[in-house]
Amino acid sequence: MSAGAKSIILIVVSVLMIALGQVFWKLGTNQTGAGAPLLKTVTNLWFVLGCIMLLGSSVVWILALQRVDLSYAFPFQSLAYVFIFLFSIFLFKEPVTTLKVIGTLLVITGVIVIAKG
Repeated sequence: MSAGAKSIILIVVSVLMIALGQVFWKLGTNQTGAGAPLLKTVTNLWFVLGCIMLLGSSVVWILALQRVDLSYAFPFQSLAYVFIFLFSIFLFKEPVTTLKVIGTLLVITGVIVIAKG
């Protein structure tokens, strides 16, 4: 596997971990409910796992930045929207709209353009 492919894998893993961290936070806030005391929310297991996932994402991101330019790596962060969109559909049964689909496809297209450039 080439160094470039390894770098892209690190970047995508970091972004996926960001999305999972957000999903875990949402699961935690769903469990504690609207208007729950902040302490109850931040001590929820899902919320704590989300924090750990986001911290891990930062470590992986640093490893990626040691290998590639920030101007190359950072646009991949937009893939978090794509992952969140998919998780939202399948885990939270959120509605799919035409604009969300178009926006997601535009994000994917933009990342492909950056990756080839």
